[in-house]
Amino acid sequence: MSRSGDRTSTFDPTHSDTLLHGLNLLWRKQLFCDVTLTAQGQQFHCHKAVLASCSQYFRSLFSSHPLNNEGISSKEQGSSGTPASSPDEKLLASPRSINNLVLQGCSSIGLRLVLEYLYTANVTLSLDTVEEVLSVSKILNIPQITKLSVQFLNDQISVQNYKQICKIAALHGLDETKKLANKYLVEDVLLLNFEEMCAMLDALPPPVESELALFQMSVLWLEHDRETRMHYAPDLMKRLRFALIPAPELVERVQSVDFMRSDPVCQKLLLDAMNYHLMPFRQHCRQSVASR
Repeated sequence: MSRSGDRTSTFDPTHSDTLLHGLNLLWRKQLFCDVTLTAQGQQFHCHKAVLASCSQYFRSLFSSHPLNNEGISSKEQGSSGTPASSPDEKLLASPRSINNLVLQGCSSIGLRLVLEYLYTANVTLSLDTVEEVLSVSKILNIPQITKLSVQFLNDQISVQNYKQICKIAALHGLDETKKLANKYLVEDVLLLNFEEMCAMLDALPPPVESELALFQMSVLWLEHDRETRMHYAPDLMKRLRFALIPAPELVERVQSVDFMRSDPVCQKLLLDAMNYHLMPFRQHCRQSVASR
């Protein structure tokens, strides 16, 4: 409460909850809805004010004239356009009017869960649906849902699901989540036997995002039990494509490992990769398994 002369300003802490409850009630009963969103053929009747208050995408779309938006067509005027601040201009397209929008690239499940959040402040997530929610939140530019989805993934990582979460994190550029999931990957890899390690290095797609990461994982596996594993180093290194590792990282990260300098087979693999980078105009003549 604040006073100014004979006036008093009183804050009602329950007002925001009451307002949200009222909007949710209107949405559930489909009262006063003024826009229809369509995803995968399923329609969702909503309120522009709610969408625009939470989504920069819709805020830009609804505040601009349809004539100025590529990808937005109006039955009445027969024109099209896209909001200037669209997170992905190609994903929202072919709406029949400014009040009836077809969201291409959005799943109906993901959109339904995102709308549930906008009207209730709660979002129901699972490993089966979080990727769809992430996609919709990025398309519609709703960072709060992206943040909640990332927190959910980080809290859910376990030995049983780290591979699935790592793939989701890589697809959506979630670096922190990917690092957390990779910790489980490393712990799991250290327990593999030689045959399982070879199978992992040969796997397509590989379990990590780069050839350097595969090399570093192999080094960790070897170092975990040097006495019984180090003699496997040449066989493991033959399975890596060193030519795909940038030259500076070959020098700083690969050459610095002791067995890459001391073992003849590993020495030659490293030398071949360096020669590959030293002669870029002849790389087409030096193609091998190590460079593909």
